[in-house]
Amino acid sequence: MRRVRSIPEGFPLRLPAELPKEALAGLGFEPAARIRATLIKAVALSFPGDRSAELNLVPVDRVASGILAALHVPEAIGARIHLATDDRIRCEDIVRISREELGVSVRLADPTLFRNVTLPLTKAILARLNEPKLASALEKLGTIFGVYGEWGQPIHDVGNDVRILGLPLRRPHTANAFRMLCRHNKYVQEFGKLRDPDEIGRRERAWEKAIAAIAFKTGREVATIPAGEFRHWLAEEIELKTFRPH
Repeated sequence: MRRVRSIPEGFPLRLPAELPKEALAGLGFEPAARIRATLIKAVALSFPGDRSAELNLVPVDRVASGILAALHVPEAIGARIHLATDDRIRCEDIVRISREELGVSVRLADPTLFRNVTLPLTKAILARLNEPKLASALEKLGTIFGVYGEWGQPIHDVGNDVRILGLPLRRPHTANAFRMLCRHNKYVQEFGKLRDPDEIGRRERAWEKAIAAIAFKTGREVATIPAGEFRHWLAEEIELKTFRPH
């Protein structure tokens, strides 16, 4: 039985992508600090999942559309409706796209071993190094991702979101959605570093206009443009350091 889980699009990428860099920055050569950074890097850059495991990445706009549609459809009451896609993404594709878009080399780890051995051991060592916050952060990371690539996951039926709720027959392309999620986190949110809602809102508006302009100029779906070429087109629309339109 193939393993499929649905992941909401909004999962942050900052922890796996940036935590090792932050942990290594300014540590010097203190042995305890180097051990801590090595542990963080080993766990944070590991994704628990079998290479062939399939996952659903569900864009939030389809989830929102499904919730709103269900409010007006009596048949939806008590019904189990999966806002999933039949175009799933494999773990090896997640690793490849993360490398292309974020420059992060993620290592696939056996999910059961990761959850039952690697993560508890790392958490215990970090606790002994007086790093309870980091231990807690890594535990949350394992809780979020640890079960997604294990055997025996349910394969969600698709179809009743269209049949019952009347959603569009064409579902999101999962790999493209993940690629754009990486780009949004990298360029707009800077991997979650931005906290000011006004600044985030300004960047969102600039991003939306830039994506529309790139699609118009190239005549292509933006998610299909390779990472290096996309950065070139984005830089023509936006000054990347300040994220302001030219």
